[in-house]
Amino acid sequence: MIEDNTSTLIATFTQLKSRFNQDPYPALEKRLRLLAEIKARMLQRQDQLVEAADLDFGTRSRFDTVIADIMPCINSIDYIAKHLRKWCRVQQRSPGVQWLPSKAKIEIVPKGVVGVIAPWNYPIQLAIVPVITALAAGNKVMLKLSEFTPKVNAVIRAIFKGLDNEVCVIEGGPDIASTFTDQPFDHLLFTGSTAVGKKVMAAAAKNLTPVTLELGGKSPVIVLDDADISAAAMSVLMGKLSNSGQICVAPDYVLVHEEIYEAFIAKLKQHYEKTYKSKVGVKNQTSIINDRQFQRLNDIIIDATSKGANVWQAEPSHDNRQLPLHIITHVNKSMRVMQEELFGTILPILKISNLSDAISYIREDTTPLASYLFTQSQVAMNKVSKELATGTLAINETIVHVVVESLPFGGLGHSGMGQYHGEEGFYTFSHKKSVLQSNNTKWRNKMLLGHSKLLTKPLEWLFLRKK
Repeated sequence: MIEDNTSTLIATFTQLKSRFNQDPYPALEKRLRLLAEIKARMLQRQDQLVEAADLDFGTRSRFDTVIADIMPCINSIDYIAKHLRKWCRVQQRSPGVQWLPSKAKIEIVPKGVVGVIAPWNYPIQLAIVPVITALAAGNKVMLKLSEFTPKVNAVIRAIFKGLDNEVCVIEGGPDIASTFTDQPFDHLLFTGSTAVGKKVMAAAAKNLTPVTLELGGKSPVIVLDDADISAAAMSVLMGKLSNSGQICVAPDYVLVHEEIYEAFIAKLKQHYEKTYKSKVGVKNQTSIINDRQFQRLNDIIIDATSKGANVWQAEPSHDNRQLPLHIITHVNKSMRVMQEELFGTILPILKISNLSDAISYIREDTTPLASYLFTQSQVAMNKVSKELATGTLAINETIVHVVVESLPFGGLGHSGMGQYHGEEGFYTFSHKKSVLQSNNTKWRNKMLLGHSKLLTKPLEWLFLRKK
């Protein structure tokens, strides 16, 4: 891993700020050319990215890297390029009758230098997507990569090589991360844990830097008695086993209606055996990122077992930190499995009597980044959509809502603040500058300055009279 020093980091930030000041509103065509160049370089180095991710994780399937790490970047570039002209347009507003003949408008302008702190779990997507969104908004970007993915980092550096006037890449451990967050960015986006997110926000507050925090939490699944049990089980498995559960929106635990509880668990096991084990299996499963995380997951399983939980292990564990699916039942809140974000292939399953019980249970914890509902009832869908506090919601599906380009992505409460992706992401990294343009208003200002009764009476009659 390249370890940048703090003096280099500070100098890099200063240079980026100077470059932005020299070109504070990059032409739209320049932005589009930059996005096209990044896309071409990513496609050119696709195989290198796949190989690097495999080396960083220990084992990582090409499927996980291509589908969930590379494709979202390419799709985001295409979506942004298609809509950027529309998003950049001046927004005309009415000044109100009292300020005529003035004109009012909103200019969409860049914020300045944007800092992006990327995590290790999706080291390509969660670095590139916020970077290209900030660049599309006309900003300069400083990107801090995770120290746990040095091979991927080297490829990302190569992708951005020669683009130093627009984006600079930084690597390093906690000391570098601390110096990074101390810089007076014009916006800072962090993806990672809630605990670290609080530290990032505290550091940013010293400079009054606005932040977007993409955090995590325990994302629940609700399966009601009218759900398609087979489809629900398949979707939950897909969401849980993708990247071996190392996803901020992975299904963390499942609340299943008591009438279908046993049938749902049986379907999970059946789908694992017939669809996953026979075609992928633990030997080809993405590894847990490092020994510390692997041990943490095993400790959670041991803790649950020691406190009375039942554990079903799908198949024997494999070398290279590959942890098979563990379904855990008879759990309670005294167990670590129900206290911590799992971020692995452990799936606790609990019984519920009805939808209201499920909502009440979820509300007892901090607000999740994602929630999932399986039902055929439109009434239930509407209830959860409107009443459940959650960053995002997917109905009869898991995790894929994150890569729907037209939908913003972000948390609520302890799961984060702010949003990015698509149009909302563009506006996150933009400043909506209010502009009022007036001509020949000396007469109005003269009356305002002199507190003219000639002006006061008509204004009171127009705007303050009882109607």
